Amino acid sequence: MIERIVHEQLDDLEKAGPGADLVDVFTESVPSRVMCEMIGVPESERKSLQRHVETLGRLSSTVPEALAAVSGMSGFLARFVPTRMDDPRDDILGDLIRGGQLTEQELMGMTATLITGAMDTTGNMLAMGIFTLLEHPDQLAKLREDPELMGAAVEELLRFLTISHLGASRWALEDVEFAGQTIKKGEVVTVALPAVNRDPERYDNPDQLDIGRTDHGHMALGHGVHQCLGQHLARTILRVGYEALFDRFPTLQLAVPSEEIQMRDDFVHYGPRSLPVTWDD
Repeated sequence: MIERIVHEQLDDLEKAGPGADLVDVFTESVPSRVMCEMIGVPESERKSLQRHVETLGRLSSTVPEALAAVSGMSGFLARFVPTRMDDPRDDILGDLIRGGQLTEQELMGMTATLITGAMDTTGNMLAMGIFTLLEHPDQLAKLREDPELMGAAVEELLRFLTISHLGASRWALEDVEFAGQTIKKGEVVTVALPAVNRDPERYDNPDQLDIGRTDHGHMALGHGVHQCLGQHLARTILRVGYEALFDRFPTLQLAVPSEEIQMRDDFVHYGPRSLPVTWDD
């Protein structure tokens, strides 16, 4: 299913022609289509849900804008989930419903989490990884020479980029001594994930992208019980997406100078706003 969706979006990219925005045609659409199919969300609802998720992820959204997005998302869930509870299908939501352990409200919350995660983090990571590989032609050439490196390349891009740049916050339940610092009960600690993933005490040459790196162990997808719920799905989408794109368009390159690429620096998750690309016909 993922391969089919990836190739369908690449068909759209080819139809759009050189100069097309890869974010609009490919990187946003692939993960959102995958998740919508996995939980049975109608295609007609996908674009509006995408807009709601984008509004909620933008740090500069006004309170009325955020409330409108919450209302729009809640309205969809209130229509969608009860209907599916009456008619569970052969998908993730149907499996959760048939399990019989979740209330309607819990099913709505789970569905919202799945939609939000797929439409935000994976899409940004897919776009950011492509941008980064195009800016590191030596690494892209190495990947083309040895496609078996794709799994390691995905892990290295996750470490190197760490698009969740705001970090994770944790609340101390009791006084804790850590690295000579006292963290008092009730204090909040923010883990700077990009700093962790480029810690020179942990990685050799941490600021260097090396798709042949074998020592991963990054925290881009969390740690322990707080690891990302959809991490394996995200890895699969990234692997299939990168592989198919660079196979289909071996001469792919940016259509504008890299310094002209505008970044989503006012969002919870980092990535390019648009990514105009070109290739030889």
